[in-house]
Amino acid sequence: MKKFFLTVIVFALVTCGSFGRAAAVDIDLTKMSSTMVYSTVFNMVNNPAQFAGKTMRMRGEYTTYHISVDDPSQIIHACLVRDAAGCCSQGLEFVLSNGNYPTGATEVTVVGTIAVQKIFGKYVCFLKDASLE
Repeated sequence: MKKFFLTVIVFALVTCGSFGRAAAVDIDLTKMSSTMVYSTVFNMVNNPAQFAGKTMRMRGEYTTYHISVDDPSQIIHACLVRDAAGCCSQGLEFVLSNGNYPTGATEVTVVGTIAVQKIFGKYVCFLKDASLE
């Protein structure tokens, strides 16, 4: 009888522990094919409200965009992913919680919470409270 309860407790601990790790990231693009990554990011860009509040991990090329010609200090930091053919790309803005952005174009893995904001009358998503792995 003791062995039975011990087995049930060990099973519960192992099972609950794996559920906790799986729930840490809702959408893990690092586990998807390039076609699925591109498709998912494309869907996020076109239907941002469906993804709000979920956590996501993505890997891609770090890039920056100046959003104002008048004020070059206004910069968007983004993670760019390409489709399987390498001809098309989609990017997703991210805001690091520590503000320590990479220098130059490099491959990054970003984890953050998907947020939605309205810019120029259009809803767009970005990763807030993000961190680099």
